[in-house]
Amino acid sequence: MEFDRKKRFLLTVVAGTPLGFLALLYYGVPVVWSVIIASVLGGLFSLFFVWEIRAEKKDAAFRQSVVSGERYEQDEWQAQYRKYRETHDFQRVTAKTMQADLRRRYRSTAGIVLSAISLPFFIPAVFWRSGAIEANVFLAIGGLIFLGWGLLKLLRTPVRAFIRECGNDLPRIERSYLEGRLLTFCKGKVRGGINIGEDDTVIWTETRIVRIENNRITDVRKHVKQTQFYGNGVYTGAETAHYAVIDYDDAAGNGHRCSVQLHEFQVEMACEALHAFRTKASFSTAVQNDIVV
Repeated sequence: MEFDRKKRFLLTVVAGTPLGFLALLYYGVPVVWSVIIASVLGGLFSLFFVWEIRAEKKDAAFRQSVVSGERYEQDEWQAQYRKYRETHDFQRVTAKTMQADLRRRYRSTAGIVLSAISLPFFIPAVFWRSGAIEANVFLAIGGLIFLGWGLLKLLRTPVRAFIRECGNDLPRIERSYLEGRLLTFCKGKVRGGINIGEDDTVIWTETRIVRIENNRITDVRKHVKQTQFYGNGVYTGAETAHYAVIDYDDAAGNGHRCSVQLHEFQVEMACEALHAFRTKASFSTAVQNDIVV
């Protein structure tokens, strides 16, 4: 399918250049200008095609170096990793409780803004004597709508459900969390993090919070996802995302898998820290790689 797309694109360039030249002549464009315009357009599309081939070769080389583990053994990568560690070490939890810290992770800027917008409605509704009760009621209803909308965004988080799931183990989990080592990540709409404690590891993403008992971790590894982008059939670039992936067993012995997106060097830091808790499987240096078109 990929080869067919490239072949069609190349045929379009080869056939389209002379056809474009003839079309320009048909519409009365002088011969010289027709040659120049058709040649420039054909050359530009050819450059796009060559750039795509070179970019895909570079992506393929990157994928191979990741899968083989060669990328992480290179002196340049190791030097960059050490430099990153010097300035971006593990964070520590500053909140007094686990719940307070997690709520801060899910604090919604939109919720705060919507709640603040309700004030210009409530204040006139209470203090403005317009003489028309309908106006005050309308303002009060508008304020309630914005306030309710904002509170919904602020309170609709997975934190409360997670706290309930902790059950009787909450004191132990919270103690481990508050003393744990923390990594956080935020890029666009993607946000998440991992807290590696003495007894438990807590992972949070945009939609859920997962708690893993460290003595039930069976494997830890990196996962690299590369997404290629095309616009109108033309390659426009690629984006790479890095994940820390943890396999673990629950109390019943059932296997589960959880992942969190982090900075590439944060993934390495998390894997090194979690490696000490691995109990069953060998530490995997082979990195999975997806190409999503």
